[in-house]
Amino acid sequence: MKRYMNEKTEGIIAILAAFFVLFSAMIDPLVSAVIAIGILACIGIWKISNK
Repeated sequence: MKRYMNEKTEGIIAILAAFFVLFSAMIDPLVSAVIAIGILACIGIWKISNK
């Protein structure tokens, strides 16, 4: 069973991820980079697995 994410939900997740990365950059840039790479990897895996 494939689960699809509509564009609105995908946009909201992307915006929340961007804000999370921006605010974590104020704490530690290395943590921010790790979080950004992790979020991008999760979204990429999600999109590939639903094809």
